[in-house]
Amino acid sequence: MRVIVLKRKPLMIMAVIVTLSSFSFFLKQEAIVSVLSKNLKPIYSTKTATNKIALTFDISWGRTNVVPILDILAKEDVKATFFLSSPWSSDNQDLVEKIIASGNEVGSHGRKHVDMNKLSANDLETELTAAQETLEKLTNKKITVFRPPNGAYDNKVIQTASAHGQRVIQWSIDSLDWKRPGKEAVIKNVLEGRKSNDGAKPGDIILFHASDSAPDTPGALPEIITALKHKGYELVTVSDLLANSSETWPPESQLPE
Repeated sequence: MRVIVLKRKPLMIMAVIVTLSSFSFFLKQEAIVSVLSKNLKPIYSTKTATNKIALTFDISWGRTNVVPILDILAKEDVKATFFLSSPWSSDNQDLVEKIIASGNEVGSHGRKHVDMNKLSANDLETELTAAQETLEKLTNKKITVFRPPNGAYDNKVIQTASAHGQRVIQWSIDSLDWKRPGKEAVIKNVLEGRKSNDGAKPGDIILFHASDSAPDTPGALPEIITALKHKGYELVTVSDLLANSSETWPPESQLPE
């Protein structure tokens, strides 16, 4: 009787190869899904080896506070980023010119003061495009930073802004000046933070408002600037801070090239 010997080793090797290939494909698929489903984040602060802190002011209505704030910044030789809504800018072109002439930066605060994460893709595109075109025409400068009204965002907002060459900027220090808490409270919110010993430090982005809704800001600003300078901090625009930072925080704010 003839005995047939089956050589199982090649079959086993083939089975292992197929299994490993399938597992590798699974890992790649998981990686792709992870990237596509990643929750993108705006920039809240940065990691920097410098002593720079960014000052920012949002404006959507009113004129009362703008010139006093600009005068304080000029006196202290400090630059800041002003996030402007496009309708306000169109109605107050003289103030926009003063902001630019003083060496400050203009960013977009959108067109309508609405939560942009609730808009359709088409409406969001219209909002960002209209605001950008208006601001670039008025300032004769490229608008590269954007702060969504009310800080409302989602992946769609960040991706659309990025497609327009704009980085989405939030804040790590909130003055809460819009609540009208009084001058001393605004100062404390910035220098000490809302938690104990959690005040402004290098890499932070500070939120103020220059709209009429924040009457305490001009009174608090000189003391805040003096105190931060005394600690050796340099107060700059957002773009200056980003240019001198190695990373943005949180990690999800790092968009792929």
